[in-house]
Amino acid sequence: MPKFPKVYRDVIRVGYLYHIRLRLFLRSDKEPILQIIMKHTFKTIIAALIIFTTSLISCDKKEDKTESKKFTITGNFLTPYNDTVFFFHADKKDYAIVKNNTFKLEGTIDNVEEMCGHFFLKPFGSEVRVYLDNGDIKIDFEYIESKGPKPVKFLFAKKVEGSRNHKIWDNYRAFTLENNEKENYADLVVKNLKKNIDSFPNSPVHGSVLSVNSRDLLNATQIEEIKSIIDTSFMLSEDLRATNTTLKSKLSVQNGTTVKNFALQSTEGKTENFYTPNNKFTIIDFWASWCSECRIENKELPELAKKHGDKLEIINISLDDNAEKWKKAIEKDGLIWNNYIAGDLKTEIKKHYGITAIPYKIFLDPKGKIIGINQSYKQIDAILEKE
Repeated sequence: MPKFPKVYRDVIRVGYLYHIRLRLFLRSDKEPILQIIMKHTFKTIIAALIIFTTSLISCDKKEDKTESKKFTITGNFLTPYNDTVFFFHADKKDYAIVKNNTFKLEGTIDNVEEMCGHFFLKPFGSEVRVYLDNGDIKIDFEYIESKGPKPVKFLFAKKVEGSRNHKIWDNYRAFTLENNEKENYADLVVKNLKKNIDSFPNSPVHGSVLSVNSRDLLNATQIEEIKSIIDTSFMLSEDLRATNTTLKSKLSVQNGTTVKNFALQSTEGKTENFYTPNNKFTIIDFWASWCSECRIENKELPELAKKHGDKLEIINISLDDNAEKWKKAIEKDGLIWNNYIAGDLKTEIKKHYGITAIPYKIFLDPKGKIIGINQSYKQIDAILEKE
């Protein structure tokens, strides 16, 4: 026999006394007082039992809700693989043995951070991000193993089914592929984010999309517009932190503001301010010798400098830790203009300019005012053509 919690005992006592007092007040002269007390005591207890039973059912339903947070992932390797697959989500770490190219993992989502998981193989080459949801999730994987003395495995997800959150992520990716070459792409991203936030307000995916696009695409006003409507409690902590850092930097480093100078070391070993206004347009390019995308973009710079040399200055600032590798990369890539290395000021520079990834470019007008951030060299070339 379950024991009534104190809260129910109090409800029964108060309800009982109120009910008896009411019945005594309304009784007829012929109705015995004892009969009233006995009859309505029984009714009160029956009512209390109904309340108590209902509460137990409600508790069961609450537990069922917790059960619904469980997920099951069934993985299928399209590339033959029968070894271990590793899975992390937030602080939870798990793995599964793949047999006959398939595996199964079970887990729970207990907070927002755990709505995003990462799969990888060893030796590690790349990871797959999967946005999780309640229920059964099916994932088709492929992987590529690099060649060489120390091969690594690069993992890819070809298809994810059963997760609404990941479906939202796939829709964002499809939107990007369809629209990223359009001139008004930033405005389209804002419009698309607002639409999806309105339709699916409790998904962490919106925060990830905001974080990624804040870095290179959206301006401070656009970031603030999205932040005003998004529920930040459903943003992954890394996305919220990155977005806030970028926003803070863009509010101080945005079009119309004057670029902040830093005294940096040149290739000749001199420490000097990296920028001096000289009535020319200026590209300040942050890069590093180890950054493959930076090295690819470096190939465009000599032609751009040759074409617009009379009205364009280029300043390269390296975030390298190794000065020797920095100088070798300068020589190999043909960067024959002003080159500096951030050195001990790297952290301060990254924080001030909001640099979360490289390459990162700032474009200045002849007066030293910022007129563009992270524009492509094609866009910069088009601007210079009009001058």
